[in-house]
Amino acid sequence: MSELEDYQTTRRYILQAMNEAGLQVGNTLRELQARADPVAWARIEGYLKIGMLTGDQRILELLVAIHPGATGVDLRRDPRFRVQFRGLFSADVAMVAGEGSVRDLSPLGCRMESDAALQPGTELELCFFYGSGEALPITVELATVRWAKGQEFGVKFLRLQSHEEARLRHVIAELLLDSPR
Repeated sequence: MSELEDYQTTRRYILQAMNEAGLQVGNTLRELQARADPVAWARIEGYLKIGMLTGDQRILELLVAIHPGATGVDLRRDPRFRVQFRGLFSADVAMVAGEGSVRDLSPLGCRMESDAALQPGTELELCFFYGSGEALPITVELATVRWAKGQEFGVKFLRLQSHEEARLRHVIAELLLDSPR
């Protein structure tokens, strides 16, 4: 069995255990272990290397950690998903407003492409529209530009209302389940 086929089989075990236990990707590994079938958990546990993940980490992090990448395992802290969402932003201090495309979305930030030139450290408000029928954008009250290169810049999310954070988690979960990882 190839590494990718093995990963897909394990991912199915995880998703099946989550579904049967009523868990979401934001639940912890400890909750998954407590509620999973022992056979399914034994298969899942085979991917956990000592110190790689703890019981307090989220199921989402497990799914990302076992994703086969160029080096066999993707150990990024947060998953990033290739997206192309329309985004709007404004920075009061810099008197800048603009429109762009949200790319590489993660739970804590994104990469954006825009004609507006922003400098690292710039604080801004950001909203982005996801999906074809999404009428209301997800709004990030406060974000900061972490890096900028040409027409791209990286944004770290600093403050979201709880309902906006829940919507963002929902989008990330959908992207995770739809991804061909």
